[in-house]
Amino acid sequence: MLLYSKSTRLSSSALTKALIGFITLVGLSLILATVWQMTQSRRERVDSTKTEVSNIVRAAEQQAQDTFRQADNTLRDLIERVEHDGLALDQRTRLKKLMARSVENVEGIQALFIYDAQGNWIVSSFPQNTPAKNNSDRAYFAYHREHTDESIHIGSIVESRTTGDKVIPISRRINAPDGTFAGVALATVPVDYFQTFFERMDVDDKGVIFLALNNGDLLARRPTLAALMTTNLAKGDIFSLYLSKADSGTAVIQSVVDGVERIYAYRRVAGLPIVVAAGVSCEHVFAPWWAYAWRSMAMIGLIIAALGLLGMLLYRQIQQLMTAERELNVARGDLEVIAQTDSLTLMANRRCFDTALQKEWARAGRNNSSLAIILLDIDWFKQYNDHYGHLQGDECLKQVARVIGSSVNRASDLAARYGGEEFVVLLPETDLAGAMSIAEKIRLSIVDALIEHSASPIGNLTISSGVVAISATRNSPYRAALEEVDRLLYSAKTKGRNRVEGRSIQASAAPSSSRGVAPLTLDVIAPVNTH
Repeated sequence: MLLYSKSTRLSSSALTKALIGFITLVGLSLILATVWQMTQSRRERVDSTKTEVSNIVRAAEQQAQDTFRQADNTLRDLIERVEHDGLALDQRTRLKKLMARSVENVEGIQALFIYDAQGNWIVSSFPQNTPAKNNSDRAYFAYHREHTDESIHIGSIVESRTTGDKVIPISRRINAPDGTFAGVALATVPVDYFQTFFERMDVDDKGVIFLALNNGDLLARRPTLAALMTTNLAKGDIFSLYLSKADSGTAVIQSVVDGVERIYAYRRVAGLPIVVAAGVSCEHVFAPWWAYAWRSMAMIGLIIAALGLLGMLLYRQIQQLMTAERELNVARGDLEVIAQTDSLTLMANRRCFDTALQKEWARAGRNNSSLAIILLDIDWFKQYNDHYGHLQGDECLKQVARVIGSSVNRASDLAARYGGEEFVVLLPETDLAGAMSIAEKIRLSIVDALIEHSASPIGNLTISSGVVAISATRNSPYRAALEEVDRLLYSAKTKGRNRVEGRSIQASAAPSSSRGVAPLTLDVIAPVNTH
């Protein structure tokens, strides 16, 4: 760690300040991260709630459209019959049956009526003995009498003079053949019909769903108001602020009716003078969020307190770690030596050789210089092990390693155990003659050591060697050079062993193959062998 390196190690005072600063930074980061997460969670709850209430509004809108459109279609059919067939006594009888059947078949319609130009009840869907009324004083009747348009008219809530129920009047004008006012066709929808539908919608106890006319008059509401017939929402924010800008949307609004703050969705019903809105109370929306927020703040407080305690323990541990680091550096050096050393012969191992070869090969390529590799193998070593045993075989390997090591004198040279009874010598900046000289020196030194080998035809231990001297070029691979020196060693073995086979080659990067790998081209300069 840089914090504890000899050149940058902090004093005890500076380390204490650094720990305090670190703990403070971590604490602030946790607080800020928690605040951000809580803010995101709050925003997500608001967005989710807006989606939910928008879906409720769409469902209520669809219900209102279906109900009023079915009532309107029924009125159109009745008006067409009245204007075409008139209101003679027999025609009234047929109309009454038709109207009664329509009330049974069309959901939401409580009753149907036909009034003449004076407001007299001519025919209705009620039974024959129901007392007739005059409704010329109703607002919807006055509207059609004074307006020539034939569009649907949805009026404010009235109390039915027949049943006493609160109903929503849906009416159309009836014209005489000359276009003058001839009466009104009326369908009534009970307020309870929408109230019952609203009760099935998923809003909380303080939530609200309402249906209102464009002028703000309430038509239906959940929860129901005692003054439903006289309640007007025109001064509320939905009508006074939002609907003037867009026909649909969402907003957080405090109700003018009960003062509860809610997340609302609102929408004008397409083609009808009606507004549908639904709201979920903010108290209900944020109750789970507040529980989460308090839990998060309590957890952050505990974490910061724990960080303080851990900081004190950490300072003590760091002092111990500084001592342990010194011991670790010593151990690391020992491990590096172990990782690069053959445990039996104490020579460099194959890993160390591969690393050195890669490094020296790259250097030779940059400098256009040569290097040499000697690969050595003990002759008839398997027979040696079979005859003398593996323990004696290990001692033999140690002796051979000492002889090879004593024959390599330059600091840049490297002698290593290649594997089993094979050894390798890397000689940077060495030509073939120099490498052959060292290989022959090693061979003669093994012979002169007079290591007994009764399983060998010679009677003493000998070695065979392959030597290659390479003139490397930049970016040329070295694998083929290793294959060549292994081939030369095999050649020495087949020619009788106890000999050195050498060759000087030129390594160059050949054109790329189809797989994108540059093979090594070996140009033989001069083969050499010694015995």
